[in-house]
Amino acid sequence: MTKPLTAHAPLRAALLGYGFAGKVFHAPLVRTVEGLTLRVVASSRPDDVRAEFPNVEIMPSAFDAATHPDVDLVVVATPNETHVPLAEAALRAGKHVIVDKPFTVTLAEARSLVALASGGGCSRCYTTADGTVTSLR
Repeated sequence: MTKPLTAHAPLRAALLGYGFAGKVFHAPLVRTVEGLTLRVVASSRPDDVRAEFPNVEIMPSAFDAATHPDVDLVVVATPNETHVPLAEAALRAGKHVIVDKPFTVTLAEARSLVALASGGGCSRCYTTADGTVTSLR
């Protein structure tokens, strides 16, 4: 079950992927939003991550980062075909999840992921598109 959000403790985030979307959109957002702290980045380019975030844990495995015990929120910014398996792993590990666009490749995958999130105590599921947040319910 996904842990409830609290107003007191910062959400510890993992960023999966440090390509264009991860580096340009998601990492700066996590860095600037009060109440979020970037703890883990999964990337095949550790030197690029370390140059911007010298104090985060860098992991080569996105699956390991998605299920990391010191993470509350997982941001999936990896190639499209990996969105579903990574989001599923994070949800099954009780994490809050944000998935870069496209949310999934197929409607069936989207429905399956929403059902998994709903069953785990997720009250809302969102997808980002062109800088906006849209509820799937």
